[in-house]
Amino acid sequence: MYASIWKFDGDPDALATAYEAFTMALPRDIMRLHLALRAPDGLVIVDTCPTRDAFVAFTSDPHTREQLTRHGLGLPTELDGYPVSAAFVDGARVDDESIA
Repeated sequence: MYASIWKFDGDPDALATAYEAFTMALPRDIMRLHLALRAPDGLVIVDTCPTRDAFVAFTSDPHTREQLTRHGLGLPTELDGYPVSAAFVDGARVDDESIA
């Protein structure tokens, strides 16, 4: 499993609304482990993908960039990715097979 941290700068309320619009256009089955965090100066997204290659494919897809802009998020001011060492949901440890 691979996780990414996306940082969007701006009004947290406006960005949260834009995020809701953006995610409504995504297939629900790809939203396996995902968080949207309101920061004082914007929005922070923590997202997971099955692999680093899937992360790179999603983030480099022109359609993804177009949808981010179209829904009002714009491009992230920061975007970092990391291999996942451990993940827990509702007290249960999840592994790559249950998230992928």
